[in-house]
Amino acid sequence: MKKNLLKKIWIDFSEKKNFLYFEKYNYNWIKSITLFLKEWKNDSSLIEVTTSGSTGFPKKIFLKKKYMVHRAIKSIKYLNLDKKNNIKGLLCLSPNFIASKMLLVRAMILNWKILCVYPSSNPLEEIKDYRFDIASMVPIQIFFSKKYLNNIKNILIGGSNITNFIEKKLQNITTNCYCVYGLTETYGHIALKLINGLNKDKYYKSLNDVTLSIDKRNCLKIHFPEMNNMCIQTNDIVELKSSKTFNLIGRYDNIINTGGIKIIPELLESKIEPFMNERRFFISSIKDDIFGEKIILVIEGNFFVVKIPKFIFKKKYFFPKKIFFVSKFEENFIGKIKKIKIVNNLIT
Repeated sequence: MKKNLLKKIWIDFSEKKNFLYFEKYNYNWIKSITLFLKEWKNDSSLIEVTTSGSTGFPKKIFLKKKYMVHRAIKSIKYLNLDKKNNIKGLLCLSPNFIASKMLLVRAMILNWKILCVYPSSNPLEEIKDYRFDIASMVPIQIFFSKKYLNNIKNILIGGSNITNFIEKKLQNITTNCYCVYGLTETYGHIALKLINGLNKDKYYKSLNDVTLSIDKRNCLKIHFPEMNNMCIQTNDIVELKSSKTFNLIGRYDNIINTGGIKIIPELLESKIEPFMNERRFFISSIKDDIFGEKIILVIEGNFFVVKIPKFIFKKKYFFPKKIFFVSKFEENFIGKIKKIKIVNNLIT
């Protein structure tokens, strides 16, 4: 990005003047914010949004504005921000991300002041002297911004799973760091898990208007009694502890069937992470003439000798049969790794 480009702009929703005054700026990231705010103020009861496409192609869906307000209020109350004045928020994700839209909705409801910055992997680098009450970030932003995270009181971390390595880095900061769970279809997060501090959570806790169950695959089902009994069936395999608490295990879409043995790649990833030299990586599979599928390990960056101790896995079929190195992982607009595309490129 060129140095002379606008990288940040404040929106004060407590001001009476038209907050669309900045639409004069000819920058795509600002235009996206302006477009959403215009759509929010129009007469339609619906907002068109695009899903992240993490399990396939992104698709356009419509969300009801009244339910966006409902979900925003529930989140504000959970974080105890509903009775505080002069709240300052940081918008550092793509405006197309549901987390960004919901942050703006919360700001409009309670007249917050929001600093919008150009989305990047290190959004705090040029605003290190600013202080905020709340921000939403993805794990890669957390990693590159860790030096300045104490400048934010509450961070909502979503978009993709946070690694144990990054989580350990958060234990000595004063910020409340929450992993959040939600989908575009659920109007943003429906559950939070505090992952640092003396009172950190063992499980994700749903907001008080949400109840949870599982289907026969152990995939999470989300119920919204206060939103016309809406129900969302996910493909996320969970350990359900109660109708309000759970932990994520993996995605049903990602299950690898190798020789009749069904393997959840996320479980393998958690075991081998300590041996990955702090690199990003993922477990996937490619076709095999004998086993149907065989496990592969894909690592970002330059080659190094991977040493996974034999005691890590009790069964040899858990071990990756091939290891690939990719110079840089391709991501979607919210920082999720495009695993399917990367693997397809490896085998074509």
